[in-house]
Amino acid sequence: MQEPAQAPRKPLALNEAVYYRDRLRVARYAAQSSAEDFREICYAIEELGRRLSGRQGALGEYRKHIRWFADRVPTTSSLVERFPSFFTSFDALYESILQARNDAMHTGAFARHAASRGIELCIALEEAIMRRNDRPDERVYVRDHMVKQVVAVSDWQPVGLARQLMLMHSFSFLPIHQGGQWKLVSERSIVDCLYNKANRAERLAKSIDEAVNEELLRLSGARTIRQDWTIDQVLDQGGTDTHEFTLWLVVDEAEHLVGVLSPFELM
Repeated sequence: MQEPAQAPRKPLALNEAVYYRDRLRVARYAAQSSAEDFREICYAIEELGRRLSGRQGALGEYRKHIRWFADRVPTTSSLVERFPSFFTSFDALYESILQARNDAMHTGAFARHAASRGIELCIALEEAIMRRNDRPDERVYVRDHMVKQVVAVSDWQPVGLARQLMLMHSFSFLPIHQGGQWKLVSERSIVDCLYNKANRAERLAKSIDEAVNEELLRLSGARTIRQDWTIDQVLDQGGTDTHEFTLWLVVDEAEHLVGVLSPFELM
């Protein structure tokens, strides 16, 4: 018989929600990078379970508290019945995590399956934690969603470094301060600069500033926002051409880069 959901003993404050969302996200990224790191997901869910239940227990004992959050998002509730081929029930996901937590076989296909199920559960819980349906008047700010560990390039650095960083981190854009303004190096601009060029090595060695001045590399305009803006303010800023902007740069009063925000963090 399905164990009924149980609300947290004390509601999560927004700063707590952000903490546990980030905790799950870091664990998910680790499992995406290496399936054998799926235990990080187990640890993150256990930490959340302790907070929700208000006591130390085993992972299985936290199920009813975690379920309360999972029931709030369609991907682990209503969409499962409508599209069972695409979405997995909370119980199936949680059971996979329990088995993975207790099983000694943590390699190969077993690890990949456990990681896949854990990642799916993390995505659902991250959304559920940040949904403020219980507090609809509480505003959510850029600082609650932005990525603080920013990777950027400088205009004196070589084009080859920009390419290397984008490939290493799977970035589509890199921030750069050039000509007194914040701009973006895009993956498409790197391709246009380098693909099938006889002087590829020479172009890779050029500074970004040189490549821009010689019209070998195009930089895109960047939209800057502040961390004390609400998410509604950011989305309203776009106007009718929002499809062109896939990365916002978060700057402080001195125009120093303090974070980035993409639609990925808001999905």
